Amino acid sequence: MLFISSIPTLCRRYLEIDLPYLFDIFICLSLLFHLGNGLFGFDLSIPLYNKFTHFFSSAVLAFLVLILLFVFNEYYRGIAVNRLKIFVDVVVITMALGVVWEFLEWGTDAMFGLHSQLGLTDTMGDLFADMLGGLFIGLIGMVLIQRRILQRFSKNFKKHFPELMDDE
Repeated sequence: MLFISSIPTLCRRYLEIDLPYLFDIFICLSLLFHLGNGLFGFDLSIPLYNKFTHFFSSAVLAFLVLILLFVFNEYYRGIAVNRLKIFVDVVVITMALGVVWEFLEWGTDAMFGLHSQLGLTDTMGDLFADMLGGLFIGLIGMVLIQRRILQRFSKNFKKHFPELMDDE
């Protein structure tokens, strides 16, 4: 999460891509929700807090994936896919990132004696919440693409990668 939280700043500073500050807010909120789980034990006292945290965090990651896939689809030479393919890719990549997250939880539990994973049911619930976050953003992404909102949003990306982009 610390690396992901630095992505908007890195984009602004080194790539001169002006991402909306809403990205920063959502990434920070995601980090705060996870801190509520680990440090304060909110997941033990608030029903579905952990599942909401996974849903929210995976939705934030899914939106970053959606933007990247759309930009490469829209401007990179040699890639041409439709909205449905982008939707499926967003969901699958989000689910894969959820699996990586669960492996990291399992590894920290084993190495440090933590209890992030409460059992198979907890892990499957987390992965289900990750899938729902990917589905949610995938569906929103299809609407944003259809209404050409993502195309307007991504126009400033084209100037940063001229060697990869078409000259249209």
